[in-house]
Order: sequence, then structure tokens, then C-alpha cells
Amino acid sequence: MPDPNTRTPNSGTGLPGASYSRRNHRALTSDQPGRSRWFAIDEAGNDGDQLYGREHRYFVLGGIAIDDAEAAEILQDIRTRARVQAPEIKFQRSFSKLGDAWKRDILAELLSPSGALAGRTMLYVVDKRYMIATKLVDLLIEERYHALGIDVVSNGIVRKIAIDLATWGPKAVGADHFDVLLATTAMFFSKKNRRGDKISADELYRIYREAASYSRRKKNPAVRHLADVFEFLAKRTRVYAEEFAAERSQAAAGVPSAVAGLDDDAMDPIIPALAALVSSASARFGRLDILADEQRLLTDEKFDVLDKAIAAMITTWHQRDGHALRGELVRGQSASHPSLQLADLVSGAGLASTRHSDTDPESQEDLDLAVRQIFLPDSLLIP
Repeated sequence: MPDPNTRTPNSGTGLPGASYSRRNHRALTSDQPGRSRWFAIDEAGNDGDQLYGREHRYFVLGGIAIDDAEAAEILQDIRTRARVQAPEIKFQRSFSKLGDAWKRDILAELLSPSGALAGRTMLYVVDKRYMIATKLVDLLIEERYHALGIDVVSNGIVRKIAIDLATWGPKAVGADHFDVLLATTAMFFSKKNRRGDKISADELYRIYREAASYSRRKKNPAVRHLADVFEFLAKRTRVYAEEFAAERSQAAAGVPSAVAGLDDDAMDPIIPALAALVSSASARFGRLDILADEQRLLTDEKFDVLDKAIAAMITTWHQRDGHALRGELVRGQSASHPSLQLADLVSGAGLASTRHSDTDPESQEDLDLAVRQIFLPDSLLIP
């Protein structure tokens, strides 16, 4: 008999079901001397693993080292000065419009070197086009080299191929065809294609073969070398795409599969962004307790796996004990946590400024200048 409470949200979150029954933080966060400090995280521009053809080219994850008590005081100041009357402060709702420039100046002041949020905010930015190119290389090209016993990760070859694809791909095969290539790749590896009914391997590899043919016609040596990459894709990697698709199909049917943990959401930017942001924040601030705004993707099981991945990243990147710097990793509702509302303002400001830089790279708006100072240098952006 079905459990009548399966649609009832778990305490501390608006998400129902057993997958969200743990890791919910109900009480207000409070920093205690000599213990971990709280770090609140929220995102902007999230379309899940639908990385191409959506409204936002960028995904931004913003974090701030602050607890709810201090955040509430800062929020009240913002509310008064910006004349915000909504019960929950959101960047998109109150600061994003053309006539809101004077409100954005208030946020810029808070983020400035002398502001209340100086030195405690961080932004991780993902250019979704670059992420597709990166995942294409990781899931297909690197797999082939790995099977041959060749390490192309530690020597930087994988990253260089991804950068070349994202940067020169439109010139190598034509902008329209490269758009199709990225969109098809993203859909093939997305969860919506679990049963292969959206994009087949036949369709994906037809496009890769066409890309190889188009790029061979180019005379510019700066882009013509990508013909070798596309030909390698078309001729040497299909087996790995088919294996991935088969495992996804098995998982959809309830059969235990190797595609699990974080790999099951390979195309969702929140996974690498969260791991990288927390790793960098822990290296800067010391031991942290992480409060993330609730996301359906971030189940208890995903948090369990992320915990281990973050500890490994801290140890590898920063040569420090990742387990010692890894505190709690929990979710919360922004309506109940002022710190998450501040994180929303930070991430929203990051998304607005990143998109603004596309249309006006020389922008001198105060918020754009302030935000550029808190971008993490290892963000997943085309260099």
C-alpha cells in the first residue's frame, strides 16, 4: 500500500520523499568561536543538464561566509535602502531591471573592499558551451586514450582540446553546424535521453563525421587542426558513447549500472561547480559547514558522494587534509535562512554581470567591477 505521506515535504525542506529525508538544516545557522564557520551557497542561471539553447549561457554558483544572524542584519539594511517589501529578497525580482541600477549600487558597495561582504564572497562561473566541449572530451576522447594506457589529463592535453573546440569550433565547421553539434552532444548525454529516444548514437556520430568533413576544407591552420579531433571522435570513440547510453538505459529500467553517483548527472553544471566552490572556500576560510539552497538534483545520496569528492579535491588541489576541512553539507530553504537570500543576491549579481560582459565588455557599472573581483580563477569559462 502506498505511503500516504510520500508527497509531504520533509521537515526543513520543501522536497518530499526518502531521497531528501536527511541533510536538512532547520535551525538558523550560527557561527561559534573555535568551530566551523557557515558558508551559504545559491545558484543562478540553472537549466540542469539542458545546457544549450536556453535563456542563460552561463551558470553561476555564489557563496558567502556568513551565518544567518549576521546575514539578517545586512538583509534588513538592504531592504531599507533598496525599498524592498517582498518577504523574501531575490536578485531577479528586485535588482535585475533596467531601472534598478541604483539598487545594484547598494550591492556593489557591500561587495567593495570596504563593504560588509568584502573578502567573504566567491563566485564560480560556468560557460555552458565550454562545459559541453569539456564533457565531450572527458566522456569520449579521454576514454579512448585511457583505454590505450595514455594519460592525457595530467599533461593538460584534455583541457587544451576542450578549449580549442569551444574557441575555434565555430570557425572550423561553421557557426550553425557547431551549434547543432553542441546541442546534439548535450542532449545525447542528458537524462532526458535515458532511453535513447531523443538522440541516437547514429545521429550523434553523423554530426561528428560531418564536422570532420567540413573542417578538412578549411585553409586556416589555426582551425584546420580540429579536423583531426573531429575525425578521432567520429572513428575512435563511438563504443564509449554506446556504453554510456546502454548503462543509462539499464539504470532507467532499474538495473544496477556503472552510471551512478555523480556520473549520472555528467552534464549538470551544479555538480562540478559545487565541488570546486566548496574546495576553494575551504582552502581560504578553513573548516566550513555548507548550507546549500535546496535543489531537486541534490539528493541525500548526491551529497554523500559530493562529500567524498570535495575532500579529495581539497587534498589534491591544496595539499591539505580535505576531511579535516569538510564540515557539514546540508540543504535549507531560502525563506528560512537569511544567509541563503544573501547568496542569491551574490549569484544573481554574478549572472547579470557575466551576461553584461558579453554585450558590453568594457562596462564600468559599479556592480560589474565589484563582481569581477570575486570570480574564482578556475571557473569553467573559455579562457
